[in-house]
Amino acid sequence: MKTRLALPALVVLSLATAACAAGGSGSPNPTPGPTPTPITVDVTTPQEAAAVVIASDPLFEGAIELTPDIIGASKWWEAEAIDDGYRVTLVVGWGDCPAGCINKHTWVHDVSSDGQLTLVEESGDEIPPGGVPAGDI
Repeated sequence: MKTRLALPALVVLSLATAACAAGGSGSPNPTPGPTPTPITVDVTTPQEAAAVVIASDPLFEGAIELTPDIIGASKWWEAEAIDDGYRVTLVVGWGDCPAGCINKHTWVHDVSSDGQLTLVEESGDEIPPGGVPAGDI
């Protein structure tokens, strides 16, 4: 599954859609405006690659880089360089995370140097219906 993250383009598209819905002249054949050009993201660091992954899903919000001194984190990421970008592993844990998290779910994404996001693998405990309870992470 390939997904292109073009967050600024999504904002432009949302604004354009809202403008069209809000004020049309009522004519049956409105003149179309220019087509927005997709905006690519240059990814040159593991942190930028992780930012692309984190922006792809609200569940990932607040994920931090895993370092040896981190204890009790509930959302973390690690990245390694690959041929044309980075492989980012992101883990969301819940259930007593100060003790290491009883439950964990892992996503592995490849992020190319131009911001292409590809889900490589997903594994772990099933995410509870409605998402991870805020008090459990």
